Amino acid sequence: MGSVTAYVPLEELTDTEEAVRTAFDSGTRLDLSGRADRAVRGEVLAALLVGAYPLGVGAMPALRLDGAHVTGRWDIEGREVGAVITLQRCEFEHAPVLRMARLVALSLRGCRMPGLSARNLRVGSDLLLESGYTCAGVLDLTDATVEGTLRLAGAVLRNPGAAAFLGARLRISGSIHAVALQVFGELRLRGANIGGSVRLTGATLSHPSGTALEATGLTVAGDLFCDAGGSGFDAAGTTILSGARIGGDAVFSGAQLHDARGDDGHVRVLPRGTVDDHYVLDADRLRVDGDVKLDEGFTASGTVGLRSAQIGGHLLLSGATIGHRPAVAELAKAFAEGRAVTRVPIALVADGIEVRGDVEARGSVGGKVDSDGNPGTALRAYGQVRLVDAHVHGSASLSRARLRGPAIDVLFADRLRVGGTLFLRKVRASGSIRLQNAHIGSSLDCSGAHLTKPRLRPDGTLKPSLDARVATVGKDLLCSYGFRAIGGVRIRLVEVGKMVTFAGARLGGRTRPRHLLTDKALSAYGLSAQELVLVFPERRPPQGTVILTRATVVSVIDGPGLWAATGGVEIEDFTFTALTAVPDVPVKTRLLWLRKVQPDFAPGPYERLAAVYSEGGEEELAQQVHLERQRRRYAELHLAGRLWGRLQDITVGYGYRPWLAMVWLALFWLLGMLWFSDHLMEKLDNDVNPVWNPPLLATDLLLPIIDLGQDNKWRMVGASQWISGVLIAVGWILATTAATGATRVLKRG
Repeated sequence: MGSVTAYVPLEELTDTEEAVRTAFDSGTRLDLSGRADRAVRGEVLAALLVGAYPLGVGAMPALRLDGAHVTGRWDIEGREVGAVITLQRCEFEHAPVLRMARLVALSLRGCRMPGLSARNLRVGSDLLLESGYTCAGVLDLTDATVEGTLRLAGAVLRNPGAAAFLGARLRISGSIHAVALQVFGELRLRGANIGGSVRLTGATLSHPSGTALEATGLTVAGDLFCDAGGSGFDAAGTTILSGARIGGDAVFSGAQLHDARGDDGHVRVLPRGTVDDHYVLDADRLRVDGDVKLDEGFTASGTVGLRSAQIGGHLLLSGATIGHRPAVAELAKAFAEGRAVTRVPIALVADGIEVRGDVEARGSVGGKVDSDGNPGTALRAYGQVRLVDAHVHGSASLSRARLRGPAIDVLFADRLRVGGTLFLRKVRASGSIRLQNAHIGSSLDCSGAHLTKPRLRPDGTLKPSLDARVATVGKDLLCSYGFRAIGGVRIRLVEVGKMVTFAGARLGGRTRPRHLLTDKALSAYGLSAQELVLVFPERRPPQGTVILTRATVVSVIDGPGLWAATGGVEIEDFTFTALTAVPDVPVKTRLLWLRKVQPDFAPGPYERLAAVYSEGGEEELAQQVHLERQRRRYAELHLAGRLWGRLQDITVGYGYRPWLAMVWLALFWLLGMLWFSDHLMEKLDNDVNPVWNPPLLATDLLLPIIDLGQDNKWRMVGASQWISGVLIAVGWILATTAATGATRVLKRG
């Protein structure tokens, strides 16, 4: 070894230091806590460890020292030490220097020091900094290697306003056990590689002005625990896990994350969609092979970021509270005043996230709580929840969640993909839910949801409360059992595999008096489904227009509430093959509904309704619809057209009642026969002797073209001349209208 002149000579050792040297020689534990003189110079400890003092025969050196007061500098930089180092409850005047040292084992349980410089340190077993270990400066383990477990349970690290623990690229073969750790300053684990788990259960991390936990690129083979445990995990400042890799679960159950900088958490929406945001949990590009648990009382007083995260198991949010509560009051004020919001508070941003299991945000299920979960422990979000381009391979349940974002899209999930069912049952959302271009493998279940205070457009008008245009739903779209949407529902060009139901739903209206009203209660333009249920409460019909234009369904179930919509019902090119009403209604009632919602005549709805009746074998009902269509058609023509239409209606029912022509023919034939029975006419040609036959004469006059040998054989004079003219005219009119009706019947066939 080097010269001993760098260390304290043997003859200058104090009695206490000599006792330490003697105990080191045999590896005996020495407790100095009861001595009057507990001072030991750091230079003496360094000399012992590097072999500067001679050892006795058969020595088994180990430094086991309790209760010492270490003065001077303990510096073994770059040295290789073969002896075990166990220091307990020792106090250091200066920060030990262990840079690039190679140690067999190091334990500093309960020690107090102003810092620890240990960059590139290598420890061949566990590194013990626990049981009251206190560091009042920087604990620097940058690029260090621990071939065991790093134990920091109960330790206190203080360096407020700066880094308290530097562990960038730290390599640990075992785990980090830091239960109830207290860090005042930044805890940095950037790029660290942990062979086991990281357990920060019940830890307190405080760096309000900046980053509390910096773990960008952290790799953990096992689990990451930042959960409450017994005393509660609390982080004041940003927690960063961007790009981290967790081989097991990432557990934040019951954790409290907040930022004491006073940031309002708003996001300013800038051109091209860029935003200026700030997180309390930044886990963008996080990769977890197991579950991510942000549940059981997890609270984040700010934004949680999970953009492009990959989760191999489930994402659990039950019992979580996320977002900026103070911002909601400002949003509610803007909605009441009809002001569009340009700064959006973000609660959760998970754009591009992939979850191979389920997303579970409903309250815990148990006891007497129904299957929708416990409303007291469901997710609560204050601000926008973003799931744009997210992919959930299983199902996603936000049942009973409380989403607060008046005047904004409180759930923004364009192009969301869910392999199973998206449950929004009994959600209470103050704000709009946006699911444009979403793809739901099974059902979208919004049963019992209440959607109030929807997003406002720049001009102050209301956006839809539920906007799922161009979405695809593999099975059912359920908006029933008390579903309420103040801003209405937009399901334009949506494809649904089976049923769409609004049974008992309330669309439109006001959250409070003097609030705005929507103009479109239901926009289902181009909707495609097997069954469509539009049964609304009669006392609370849709407040606004119901648009069914170009929708295509197999079966429709409706009721009076639909046709009482305050803005009318648009049904041009609405295609369906079966129709049922609840309760059942006669065809006359349906025709009144059509007349009410279509002040301007359009043939399409009548033709479709008639086709439905006809295909169902109810030809008489189909004829009634056709008659009404023709009546409305001719009623909008000029005077001559209206008169001609009226004549066709009376005579042959526009061809749909051909038997009327026979009735009219029989009536005029009877009148003609009776007249000519009492009024014998003179023959025109004396050379011809026709037989006077009143019945045959009336028949010949009424039937055009056909000659029965009576017409033009008699001289009609006086009133008989007029009677014969009327019979001829009636015959031609009835023949013409009958031919028109026959042509229509043939075309319809």
